[in-house]
Amino acid sequence: MGGALQFALLLLGLLPAVDVSALPLAMPQPVADALAALNWFVPVGDLITILTVWVGLVLAVNVALIVMRVVSMASGK
Repeated sequence: MGGALQFALLLLGLLPAVDVSALPLAMPQPVADALAALNWFVPVGDLITILTVWVGLVLAVNVALIVMRVVSMASGK
């Protein structure tokens, strides 16, 4: 099981890194203004970082579970 997890992590490490700031996404100006005002009370940048890490971890766990299921089905258990 540890080997399968290490293999899954190796495969994830081979994927190219995506620079989110380079994506051509434009936020509407009213939304940007609202986020700027909200940032005075809630650090939006920190929340986005936490959300990104959380989504990445959930994705990694789901990929590991899928790989473990495929390996266990292939071994006949």
